[in-house]
Amino acid sequence: MFWIKLGLVSHALAAGALTGAVTHFALVLRHAARGRPYPRLQRLYPAVALACFGVVYVLGSVIYPTYRVDVRAAWLDDHSPAMSVLFDLKENLATLLAPLLATMAVLARTEDPAKPSRVLRWASLAVLLGVWFDLIAGLLVVSARSV
Repeated sequence: MFWIKLGLVSHALAAGALTGAVTHFALVLRHAARGRPYPRLQRLYPAVALACFGVVYVLGSVIYPTYRVDVRAAWLDDHSPAMSVLFDLKENLATLLAPLLATMAVLARTEDPAKPSRVLRWASLAVLLGVWFDLIAGLLVVSARSV
């Protein structure tokens, strides 16, 4: 059980780093749209976000079977169905965010840093909101019941 708890904490820390990377990227894009681009940061943050997403995904996949059986089925479904639904919503949103995050990273590398497109800015905003939702939802679910 120690390794599962360590995986859960590492999963949360990586999710926090992912949230920081997409938040900073959105802020850098905002500066660029106002005429103050930071080309190096516009390439760095999406790469960091992709790496963090990969870590979050792998760690989540490792702890998911234990969580599904020992927490979700054994407790959440009966005692806190709202948290069970929130967990499912979080997982499904994360799955949808993966291709959007990859698209955002590709656009950030191929576009002119001084003139980020609307598509990149909207994709960045969507990823930002989705990742923040997932972080908060994950923390709420774990606060209800952990492994």
